[in-house]
Amino acid sequence: MRYLSTSTAVFATVGAIAGLALVSAPAAQAATSIPCITVSASGPNLDDGWGVMKGSYNLKRKPVTRTCNVRRMHKGQVLYFHCWTKNSYGNLWVYGRVKGTRTYGWMSVANFRSVHGSSYPKCDWNKGKDHT
Repeated sequence: MRYLSTSTAVFATVGAIAGLALVSAPAAQAATSIPCITVSASGPNLDDGWGVMKGSYNLKRKPVTRTCNVRRMHKGQVLYFHCWTKNSYGNLWVYGRVKGTRTYGWMSVANFRSVHGSSYPKCDWNKGKDHT
């Protein structure tokens, strides 16, 4: 009888620890996906172009995929372009403003359904790395 109660206590403890690990895992993941503070500085507007999103994508703080998010943009939303850069991986990114807002950030050109009227001017300020 004593063996049964000890085994039950061990299983209960192991189960409680496993349950706590599962509950705390999403909290840890959520902490790494906290969005950036909205970028409110416009920088020089060197481009009259604009693009329409082909799906839902995150507007970024820097022109790389692994950076914090400024805002989620959705299919059909418009981003007004300011200037362009290629990141360290050779991918083309645009810095711009979300239509109807004062929110600025970076978006990969691969995320646009269409691009209109852009002359693709290079972002010379801050070497295209960030703009806050």
